[in-house]
Amino acid sequence: MSFILNHMKFASNEYYHIYSRTILNLPEFKNSRNCQRLAQAFLLANYTKSTEAFQYLRNHEKATLQEALEIAQKGKKLVDILCYVIMPDHYHLLLKAVEDNGVSEFIRKCNISIAKYINISKEKRGPIFESRFKSKHAITNEYLIHLSLYIHLNPLDFIADKAWRNHELKNWLAQKKQLLKYPWSSLNFYLNQNENNPIISGSEIILDQFKNRKEYETFLREWSEESSNLINDIAID
Repeated sequence: MSFILNHMKFASNEYYHIYSRTILNLPEFKNSRNCQRLAQAFLLANYTKSTEAFQYLRNHEKATLQEALEIAQKGKKLVDILCYVIMPDHYHLLLKAVEDNGVSEFIRKCNISIAKYINISKEKRGPIFESRFKSKHAITNEYLIHLSLYIHLNPLDFIADKAWRNHELKNWLAQKKQLLKYPWSSLNFYLNQNENNPIISGSEIILDQFKNRKEYETFLREWSEESSNLINDIAID
């Protein structure tokens, strides 16, 4: 399955893998504050009233994220975010489109919001992401499940090495511990039943296919250690 650039028309109730990379691979998201603001954008940009929510945060010094979210939620929701990861120079999302072309609108709002924040902090101007994000239509259940594993294992690129991409990961318990320490991913939500993550919605289409979260973890570990050809179809970075 080949990736396409953002000329795709995103249909409601369909699932998509989204990948957006910074210009020149600049590691903007080694900075935890930038990661935090991008995660905040994932939350607030997901509604048609997001502009009002962002304005409220900018104009009220003591405004809370919850107050801004309540403003945003007065609008229509654009997508369900099933899982995500923020990497030093890119991010991955697994989305279900709620509104037709809601995916494009959501990504546009996210990227504009974080670009404004980084530009103000660095006193510069212009975009921080490549002009066109990449996407794949997740048209099979098998692809959907394996895509969630691929996204959640991405931080192993810098936590350990890229052996997991060849399904040759060693010492799963140690690597799992490091993965769960990484705060800019939805993995904790998937492995810990008591974990709350307001960014995530619609994840039951994946989790309900496992007896429990422990079984999902087992599948994650086995996929990282055992041979599979699916990664060649999943990877778009």
